[in-house]
Amino acid sequence: MADRLINDLYPAMPWDEIDAVVFDVGNVLVAMDEDQVLAAMFPGDPLLQHRVQMRTTRVPYWNMLDGGMPMEACIAAMAGNEKDLLEPIRRFITCWPDYRHVVEEGRQAVYTCKAHGKKLYVLSNYTSEHYTRNEKDYDFFSLFDGAVISAREHMLKPERCIYDLLIQRYHLNPSRTMFIDDTPANIAGALAAGWHGFCMNEPGKLSAFLGE
Repeated sequence: MADRLINDLYPAMPWDEIDAVVFDVGNVLVAMDEDQVLAAMFPGDPLLQHRVQMRTTRVPYWNMLDGGMPMEACIAAMAGNEKDLLEPIRRFITCWPDYRHVVEEGRQAVYTCKAHGKKLYVLSNYTSEHYTRNEKDYDFFSLFDGAVISAREHMLKPERCIYDLLIQRYHLNPSRTMFIDDTPANIAGALAAGWHGFCMNEPGKLSAFLGE
């Protein structure tokens, strides 16, 4: 089991030590600014923006959606007894991908790792519908050799099983696999599974490590 981040073990990317690089999606490859999205969807109504936020991204149903809960069932659960929020919540849940943007540092990392001959995979807590949109909208997703998406597997990071699933499905060596995520708990999960981990929590840090 690894217990140190790869950038604490090496001053630069040890290309000869890594066979596969695994990317998270949210805030690594694609991102949204939650407050900006809510403001754009419900302009001039900060109270509604706040209510929708408190009933979506700030409750356990958000993670349950990524875990495979059907979208309409999740939307109904989020609204709960506040029936006037049903349609605003449905709009936010279904339409926030219209406001997402590519994380340029993450996209460049995909191209850099591919240029070094590495196998590329996705491991992300994401809904199936929204991940499919990413594949359709962004050409660089075609560079990936495979993906494990939480909602399709009914598993969530940082549960050990989802890391092991990716290793088994694609016949990888954990000790020669590197995971890039922005959430410390998810990186800790990768380290516990015997992977290398890089926490993408500071702009420019990944690019510098990869030598871009």
